[in-house]
Amino acid sequence: MTVLRPSDSLVGRFLYQLNRRGVGVVPLGLAQALAIPPADAMHALLPSKRRFVAQNLAQVTGLPADDPRVQRLVRACFRHFGRYIAEALHLQSWDTETVLDLVEVEGEENFAVAADHGRGIVFVSGHMGSTEVAASLAVLRGYRIRAVTEALPTGWLMDWILRTRQAMGITLTSADGAGLGLIRTLRRGGMVAMVIDAGIERAGSIPVQFFGRPTLFPEGPARLARLTDAALVFGLAVRRPGGLFKAYICPPLLPDRERPPDEDIRRMTQEVARTFEGFVRRYPAQWYAFRRIWPDG
Repeated sequence: MTVLRPSDSLVGRFLYQLNRRGVGVVPLGLAQALAIPPADAMHALLPSKRRFVAQNLAQVTGLPADDPRVQRLVRACFRHFGRYIAEALHLQSWDTETVLDLVEVEGEENFAVAADHGRGIVFVSGHMGSTEVAASLAVLRGYRIRAVTEALPTGWLMDWILRTRQAMGITLTSADGAGLGLIRTLRRGGMVAMVIDAGIERAGSIPVQFFGRPTLFPEGPARLARLTDAALVFGLAVRRPGGLFKAYICPPLLPDRERPPDEDIRRMTQEVARTFEGFVRRYPAQWYAFRRIWPDG
């Protein structure tokens, strides 16, 4: 397992401190507004990402990808992603009171239910809403989170990502060879965080139905829960008007030892897909579906 750590770069340390100390002088609402023009530019300059979002939202809505309603959702998706970047920067200046003031939580008791199971928590989410806000809630409950990530960009951007996660109490781990380290984390009662919508090219090997069509979702979260008897919890935080957020923590899924392992892994993965589908239906513009999700496009 490769634990990713920030470098000793003076530039990296300076940029992080500048972010942490300077961003708080800009109100969150203004930061979100300032993110819209760059998001519109990204929408215009990245046709492949624009096409993937349109194809995926066409599956969600049942409309053709070139339908004006889908195209409006596509633009809104890019703008929400711009706001997400602004929030990731702004959150470095937040304290506990700020988080509690801005975030309404539905299902917070499910963290306690999962913790009472006593085998650690596999926390799974999607590329949706504000990941940092959702993670901050777990950190406030005292969890040290080990998050599995794909390859990150090199240089100062990677350094900033690692420093911000480290300051939040989140350790980033590369996906390659992470298994034993994640198992140890769960057996110590910790939390492992993973995403479910990595795209069809990186999805893994579990067939699921998602919006009534077959695709593949990663087996990692459910397999890890089965191996360790950990609780599998789906959660996310979505954006609301006025610079507010709503976080959802869903009831934990527990491994069923009376089922064969592969059947149990398929069951849990399909249940996560069903849960995630419900949130995408409610908040389609906040789903950052910049990759191909279904094999047939």
